[in-house]
Amino acid sequence: MTIDFPRGWWGTDLGSARASMGTYELYPTESLPVVDESRFDGTFAWLVPDAPHDPLRAMDVGALAAHVELPPAFKRFMSSQVLMDAIPSCTGCDFDLAPRPVPSPVEPEAQLVRFLRDQQDAVIWYLYLRPGVEPFVIASPWLLEIVGLEEVDPDTLIANMVHAADGFEQFIHRFWLENSLWFSVNEGDESTDEMNLYLAHYTAA
Repeated sequence: MTIDFPRGWWGTDLGSARASMGTYELYPTESLPVVDESRFDGTFAWLVPDAPHDPLRAMDVGALAAHVELPPAFKRFMSSQVLMDAIPSCTGCDFDLAPRPVPSPVEPEAQLVRFLRDQQDAVIWYLYLRPGVEPFVIASPWLLEIVGLEEVDPDTLIANMVHAADGFEQFIHRFWLENSLWFSVNEGDESTDEMNLYLAHYTAA
């Protein structure tokens, strides 16, 4: 059975433009600004043009790829320390690539690959690999790799596995944009036209 996961975005406040009741809040997907995806070609040139590969990171990705087929954009990004370092995080998130995929606790034929986690594991992000379907990103406040999840009620598990983005590059772009914007509105960092346009979605309402 193919599961239709709930959709949403675990994000932070954007100053007075978008409030958050805690460190993170789950925002409905339909409430998010639409972004220009025309630059998404798997190279992440919009983030850092010609970012070099990191040999050690590439080895980790290669070892993981021996167990599961990974999308090119995922391999490109996770093989470059420069690209990862270009992503700010106002909550102390770190890119943390799992050494192996694990079966989905709700779809045994699907696999999960952890790639990003909050410093206190408040939210953890996974690449969700379902046979015959483009990989997408799942976010969860649960560590979905632990033993014993098969004993948890499936509906409870599914409710805590949020479809955050239809693709990896889409996720990285919004995560980068929102965190960059947080530092702009809360700490006075320089903003860009792209950031201002994103913020206008909330302030114009």
